[in-house]
Amino acid sequence: MTDPDRPDPAAPGAQTPAVASATLLADGLAHHEAGRLAEAETAYRRLLDQDPGNSDGWNLLGVVRAQQGDARACVRCIRSALAIREAPEYLYNLGTALRDLGRLDEAVAAYERVVRLAPDRADAHMAVGALHQLRRQPIEAIAAYRRAIAIRPDSAEAHSSLGMVLQEVGQREEAIAAFSAAILHKPSHAEGHSNLGFALQGLGRLSESAAAFAVALAFRPEFPEAWSNLGNTFKEMGLLDRAVAAYRTALAQRPHFPEAAGNLAMTQHYASECGNADFLATARESVARLGLATGVTAPPRAFPNAEDPDRPLRVGYVSGDFNSHPVGYFLESVLAAHDRAAVTIHCYANNVRRDALTDRLRARADVWRDIAGLDDDTVEGMVRGDGIDLLVDLSGHTAGNRLPLFARKPAPVQVSWLGYFGTTGLPAMDHIIADRHVVSPGEERFFTETVWRLPGSYLCFTPPSDRVPVTPPPMLGTGVVTLGCFQNRAKITSATVALWAGVLAAMPQARLLVKARQMGDAGVRQALRDRFAAHGIAANRVRMEGESPRADYLAGHGRIDIAVDTTPFGGGTTTAECLWMGVPLVTLRGDRWAGRIGESLLHTLGLADRLVADSPADYVAKVAALAGDPAALADLRAGLRGRLEQSPLCDGPGFARGLEAAYRAMWQGWCRKR
Repeated sequence: MTDPDRPDPAAPGAQTPAVASATLLADGLAHHEAGRLAEAETAYRRLLDQDPGNSDGWNLLGVVRAQQGDARACVRCIRSALAIREAPEYLYNLGTALRDLGRLDEAVAAYERVVRLAPDRADAHMAVGALHQLRRQPIEAIAAYRRAIAIRPDSAEAHSSLGMVLQEVGQREEAIAAFSAAILHKPSHAEGHSNLGFALQGLGRLSESAAAFAVALAFRPEFPEAWSNLGNTFKEMGLLDRAVAAYRTALAQRPHFPEAAGNLAMTQHYASECGNADFLATARESVARLGLATGVTAPPRAFPNAEDPDRPLRVGYVSGDFNSHPVGYFLESVLAAHDRAAVTIHCYANNVRRDALTDRLRARADVWRDIAGLDDDTVEGMVRGDGIDLLVDLSGHTAGNRLPLFARKPAPVQVSWLGYFGTTGLPAMDHIIADRHVVSPGEERFFTETVWRLPGSYLCFTPPSDRVPVTPPPMLGTGVVTLGCFQNRAKITSATVALWAGVLAAMPQARLLVKARQMGDAGVRQALRDRFAAHGIAANRVRMEGESPRADYLAGHGRIDIAVDTTPFGGGTTTAECLWMGVPLVTLRGDRWAGRIGESLLHTLGLADRLVADSPADYVAKVAALAGDPAALADLRAGLRGRLEQSPLCDGPGFARGLEAAYRAMWQGWCRKR
């Protein structure tokens, strides 16, 4: 019997099943290529109703479903295609869908099946490399990108991706070579020029870095990442106005750009024309811009934490700087000294770079979780699952921060400490830890958090593991006073140059040594010479040097008699290290937290009356007084390390008890409000 609804193959004009399938497939592809996804889906479904064994139809239906935002349906469709026929293209599409679902292990397996079936598929090797990069497996990522380059030596994208991983693992020269290769094969590759600028910036080759970013922006003016990174280069060169302008351009192009917002907030602390009111306004602007003013999850969920004011507490530290960084240096001894009967310590590490200090910090934590690359939903789940009572931000608006996580309020009490020197602007941040020197009475109005002052300094210094010995003042042998500053170039503002020029003018036989990574750049050195020349200071009185290995950097203090601090942003870690090396530092009392860290340290050591100046004239007088009494200077120098070691600044257990008391009081305050 003939089915009246099915064409008779013998009838004139009737289509065979194969021809009908090909027609429906072509119809679906035409709609698909034109972007008419609903019509394409209808055609593919009609094809599969007629020909359920058509693997191409299942694959293409899966692709359409993925483009419509349903990656799970895509996976089901493509698995149906693969059950019929294993084809490299199907596997590639499956890998992409699994990647979008966050199922990275399965995605890698799918892409690796592609390269087994089609070893010359450079795109599959690239996809494997990108997934290894996401999973923090740089060795595997590098190998995959190199395989892609072997197949497609002219692929700018492959060279650029390889360079990014090499940059992450610290192989900066190799990264520069990879980015240069990307540009060679595609001169208009804006990403390659931008990546090259970033790598050169990391090596302190700042003039070249700025030029590379300029080329990137010439090819793509709407490139917010390049603008933000160019701003960082300008900041390191001491060109603060240009840095701020670059950040604002980045934010105009992408208003929701946390890195650029943080860079802008950070850079204002270096600028003399900005003050506490500006820092607060910018923090609030950043929080509003990023949608963090009222949190990103609404309404906030209840906390299951037991409301017992006296029980042991779970404290979580969140940072992108659990490595050889000021945060790591100041945190190490505190982490080791925490009373485990009173607190359990969880560390949430958002840093990609890891080193020996990372390993030591990890060993001192009760629980360590790597969160770099994880989204805020996932990390919030971790924090809540760990039952954290107090979550401590160690970054503020600096690089690697997770302020959007804190905006979600994943813990009952949230605290900012150590990594920043101003308000976060987050309504969800309850407290900020300071001391009476860095935040003077009456300045609470510049913080959205409750300012919690510790009784002593808010810092606890971990002495360097390199036991470089203290040496006598070099002036005893040379007869010439050598002043020194080992802080970064951005802190050497016009106000700082004027201050130092006043000292050099008052002490005609003195000379100045400036040592910083940025000073390795010839253009940066010349620009600073020009600034001193404008104050009548000859070039031969100011010596500039680039960075050195840490032990050599510490030993370099033996070449200076007196350290001179910067303004308005003074030293922190460099001040503590300078004092450790026996070199007294003269600082100018600042108008902001970042300009008072030295004052806080020197008050703790009982040296504020000799080393903290109230005015530029007092600054000059205090430096001259030290230089004018070589015997007293030698005596001070010989005892300075011991004074530091015996002070609260190096008392990890004592500091930890005070910090734990603050945490306990914060927790009890939360319990009372319940």
